[in-house]
Amino acid sequence: MMRLFHFVSLLAIACLIPFSNANGIGQDHANTLMKLAEENYAEGNYTEALAIYDSLNVEYSGTTLLYNIGNCHFKLGDVPRAILFFERALRLAPGDEDVLSNLRLAREQIVDRVNAPEAFSLGSAWSRFRAGGDPDQWARYALWSVLAIFVCLACALYFKQRMLRRLLFALSTVAVITSIIVISFASYRYLEIDDNSQAIILTPKVDVRSEPREGSTVLFVLHKGTKVDILQETNSWFEVSLPNGTVGWMPPATLERI
Repeated sequence: MMRLFHFVSLLAIACLIPFSNANGIGQDHANTLMKLAEENYAEGNYTEALAIYDSLNVEYSGTTLLYNIGNCHFKLGDVPRAILFFERALRLAPGDEDVLSNLRLAREQIVDRVNAPEAFSLGSAWSRFRAGGDPDQWARYALWSVLAIFVCLACALYFKQRMLRRLLFALSTVAVITSIIVISFASYRYLEIDDNSQAIILTPKVDVRSEPREGSTVLFVLHKGTKVDILQETNSWFEVSLPNGTVGWMPPATLERI
């Protein structure tokens, strides 16, 4: 019994080491810089605060950091980049009310009114549940559920009582089902965060054309801050679509992927 206990304890510690190391590297320095940036922001030194946040964003990322960068851009009058970073923050924390509120405020200042309507309240609640407390939450749940499978099976093989073994095998079955569910959520969140098929227009005005070349027919005009879906890229031209189904080609250096 003691051998089994030691084995399970060592396995749990081994599973937790990657998380503790990932969260601990340079954390004190990052916290110091975050506090300094927050102080500059509170004093109205938005350019200085943005510079500090940007330096952090080279090695770190997170909803709060991206949200704060968006706030700095908004205060400095760069609405398109504010929208870009609010969208990035929202990708990490779907349904976050603070991010959504500031994103709505920023969108009110852009010319085009082609963005998709916001999700209804139940959809927003589902987004928050799907996102979890942080981007790695479902991955941790998946890790613990897989660990639970091995623990239940190990105990079932160790104990000889018939009823207890049945119970442990039943619990391992539940753990398997739970693992499938949480791994599916973890995979979905990974794909969602890693998706780069959406972008924000950063140039003041861009002609969207029928073909990926200068001189082709201008189908419509879009302005800075508008979000588009990128369908494909050819010779640095982007074929984009809008929520209403309109499709066209945009020249290079006019947008940035979320």
